[in-house]
Amino acid sequence: MGEYKTIKELVIDAYITNGKMPPYEEITEQVKNNFPTSRWQMSHYSWYKSQINTGKINIENNGLSVEISENEIDENISQSIDTQVSLEKDLQQYLSGRVEELESGLKLVDGGVEFITDAGRIDLLAKDKENNMVVIELKSGKAKDSALGQLLGYIGCLLEKNSNVRGILVASNFDPRVVYAVKGLSNIKLISYELSFNLREIT
Repeated sequence: MGEYKTIKELVIDAYITNGKMPPYEEITEQVKNNFPTSRWQMSHYSWYKSQINTGKINIENNGLSVEISENEIDENISQSIDTQVSLEKDLQQYLSGRVEELESGLKLVDGGVEFITDAGRIDLLAKDKENNMVVIELKSGKAKDSALGQLLGYIGCLLEKNSNVRGILVASNFDPRVVYAVKGLSNIKLISYELSFNLREIT
């Protein structure tokens, strides 16, 4: 296909050409070349990839028949991001009062929720029973390389004034590379969480 009317046409054509979703960098270059004013970012890429993989965007023959507008796509992506942010806030609120559930002896420091540093805001900052600083980073879904990098950045920042700082990364699951990386880091712990619902009949 030469010229694309919409980004979704470009994505579908790229998917068919590659036989799978192209890497983010590759498809981003195509989007910028064809739609220079687009707000395209990683969240758009992830949304398209998940919609195709789950069959919600149907790829037929030449990649036609996608019944969703560009505005609807932007709205869906925004809602997805809002949901992730909301879940992280809920997780933060829950753990701020139960931080010891992550590790026995943990206690939040004063102002330990959204603790401000030169490297950014730490979700939760605590001290363990040995009085070591513990940076707690929360992710609503899968934790990827960027989450680990963010946590290490906070730790490095605090190490300028504290001799012993370690971190806990909390997420629903973890990218395999994160798990492998943490095996070589003695000051990082990974903890996964699970959501559950209890239903009770009222009437």
